Amino acid sequence: MQSLKRSSARPRRFFAGALILTGAVVLSGCLPPPPPPPVGPGTIAGPSELTAAQIAAYVCSVKNCAPGSNVPPSWKPEITPEQMAQLYIDEGNAAGVRGDIAFVQSIWETGWFAWPNSPDPATVPVPAPGDNTWAGFVLARDHNYCGMGAYGGSTRFMRKDFPYQGVRAQIQHLRNYADAGSRSTNLGYPMEPRPYLTASSYDSFTYKGKAPLWVDLNGKWAVPGDTYGQNILRIYNDMRASVGLGPVTPTGDMGVASELDSWGSDLLDATARN
Repeated sequence: MQSLKRSSARPRRFFAGALILTGAVVLSGCLPPPPPPPVGPGTIAGPSELTAAQIAAYVCSVKNCAPGSNVPPSWKPEITPEQMAQLYIDEGNAAGVRGDIAFVQSIWETGWFAWPNSPDPATVPVPAPGDNTWAGFVLARDHNYCGMGAYGGSTRFMRKDFPYQGVRAQIQHLRNYADAGSRSTNLGYPMEPRPYLTASSYDSFTYKGKAPLWVDLNGKWAVPGDTYGQNILRIYNDMRASVGLGPVTPTGDMGVASELDSWGSDLLDATARN
């Protein structure tokens, strides 16, 4: 009888455990999805408002293109400003990110796509395949337009073979900052891999959805970066003015709380931000 009691108790315990597990799965399925990222002036999410031609014309006006040329003398990428701007717009549209402002972010990061503090690439050997160490500078051939993984001692510096890959990685990283509902599977295009980035780490990103505004990148994308987002929007507003459009404000006039005053309490070191 004792053996019968023991054998009959096991299914009961298993059944109770199964009920708990099933209940947990059902409960998780009932949780509402995160709200979509806010879209408005000054937000990372949203459509581009400028065309590639307008962006390229502004770059030429600031960086003194020669008469009849659409490429500034200091421009280093192998594609033209208009082609680069179109990449940002297209990739941004796919991921739901403002590609025109992301282009301006790269203006700020690269010194107008000139990398003025970097050496002549002819003097720098091409790294071996799979070498993710940062040499202390970024070259146009890296196709890394936002300093992804560029910090002292980095072994996760991003190098890509083609411009669209660097732009895509940047846009998808911005989407992760802006949208709590971003996942490696809902980015418009397949997730662009980069060193140490997996689908799981993308989905569990520390700052996921915590920077809906460009100014919310202060202290997150750039450390300390006190005016990082403001500088991006300052250039963008000048670009808008060049085609007769009014400025956007840092807060977007949307009632979205900026995290400018709280970033110091929860900073991660540079190895965590990119």
